Amino acid sequence: MVNKYVCMIIAFMSHAVFLQPSNDVCDNAERLCPGVALSGTTTGATPQASDYNFCYTSENTVWYIFTTNSVGGNATVSFTNLVFNPDPTFGQNLQAFFYKTGGACGVTPFTPLSNCGDSGVDFDITEIIVLDPNTTYYVQVSGSSVGVTSPSECDFDISISGTATETPDPTVSISTSTTSICQNFNQPIDVIITDCGDTANYEWFYNGASIFSSPFNTFSTSGLTEDGALSLTITCGDFCEKPASSNILNLEIIPVEAEAGPDQVIQEGEQVNLTGSGVGSPTWAPGSSLTNTTTLSTVASPPGTTTYYLTMENEGCFATDSVTVFVGDVITIYSAFSPNGDNVNDRWHILNSEKFPNMEVNIYDRSGQLVFNAVNYTQEEQWWDGTFKGKDLPTSTYYYVVRLNNAEATEYKGYLNIIR
Repeated sequence: MVNKYVCMIIAFMSHAVFLQPSNDVCDNAERLCPGVALSGTTTGATPQASDYNFCYTSENTVWYIFTTNSVGGNATVSFTNLVFNPDPTFGQNLQAFFYKTGGACGVTPFTPLSNCGDSGVDFDITEIIVLDPNTTYYVQVSGSSVGVTSPSECDFDISISGTATETPDPTVSISTSTTSICQNFNQPIDVIITDCGDTANYEWFYNGASIFSSPFNTFSTSGLTEDGALSLTITCGDFCEKPASSNILNLEIIPVEAEAGPDQVIQEGEQVNLTGSGVGSPTWAPGSSLTNTTTLSTVASPPGTTTYYLTMENEGCFATDSVTVFVGDVITIYSAFSPNGDNVNDRWHILNSEKFPNMEVNIYDRSGQLVFNAVNYTQEEQWWDGTFKGKDLPTSTYYYVVRLNNAEATEYKGYLNIIR
């Protein structure tokens, strides 16, 4: 049979190389929260300038912190499961008390507010006067060195309780005016939260899986594509976090989609087939130049460049997409520009380039060298300013190749003049 003394020796030998506890200094004090027990140790701790000498001579001190609620009252800090280094040259008592400072950690004056704990077995320290509300207190824990060579090396559990630290459990509920939601539509979800001083996080679940998490309530139902169960879990607490989970909303997502097809180019007097797709019943507009406005496929005879809108309806839900039929030249390419810094015609503009975000522009000098290339020519800052590798190009004629990269692979070629 292995006796308790041998077990304790083995326990301490198993971590013979001791690391300094992270809460060895007051600035790194670990937070105490009601209902949560922390494991601590004085092993490896060293004296610090912030250690406060009141109940005892502080030697290997570790730190904890707690903040009272909006009411204040009493608080009890409990130390349990004490295990000491059994070496007789080490102390066999753990010492502790808590106090309030004049501000941040280590700021005077120091006001002791608990009894002085000093014990080799489980013990508590409690307030000696009623604690103030919304106030931060520091707990100082040290190993005793009275009558021995070295201060105690002790592993322990620490917890806090009492009316000054307890907070009500938060609640959260969700509701909506309708549980039948149109696909791609953001149906408002009302959230009611109680007893939550500070909501640190919103995490939304759908069919049991987390689908959105944020410190702000910015969830949108527009991304839901199938029926399912929606719920919300929040995390509350200015200092000590508390979770709360909501009720479940069973949602029906009504599918509705519209795709009008790619833009097209025709010459004046020509017709073009429009082929839409989606979920729901179709309606095209404007209908004056269409052979049919209530079928997915129709024939358009636009008198000029026209944008047609396909709207799909399903159980009162709507989705709309558009297609533009360009009649004649879809873009206008100017043959010259004057990049002379007068803020007039300083960049080479292609009219209607913003309608073709995949447009590719290539410009060559007389020797055939590529002096400019761009894919996407929609914004003014993307238009060519007449430079190559950061230097102004001379007055001359240049050759351009413009590809719309549309369904028809439309391409334009021609000459461009720089005038300075």
